[in-house]
Amino acid sequence: MQHALGAKNKLAFIDGTIPIHDLLDLNRGAWERCNHLIHSWILSYVSESIAQTIVFHDSAISVWDNLKEWFAKVHCICIASLRSTINNHKQG
Repeated sequence: MQHALGAKNKLAFIDGTIPIHDLLDLNRGAWERCNHLIHSWILSYVSESIAQTIVFHDSAISVWDNLKEWFAKVHCICIASLRSTINNHKQG
């Protein structure tokens, strides 16, 4: 996903480089269009069950942070499971 967003010059929307513009900011409309576009791209990349958990987020950075948290937990569970399997492994 990062490569796809980087290729479209939109990575700054999910890494916090481009802040969320105030409602009265003249650039708010342009920011919202890009934000909605990126949000839709992310939704198209994830499974339906994951998409259901992120569809109601307001900003692409919020979606991205949620996904990072989600996959960090899954990653930790996998690591713990692998370590347990290795520790319980016996020869013969």
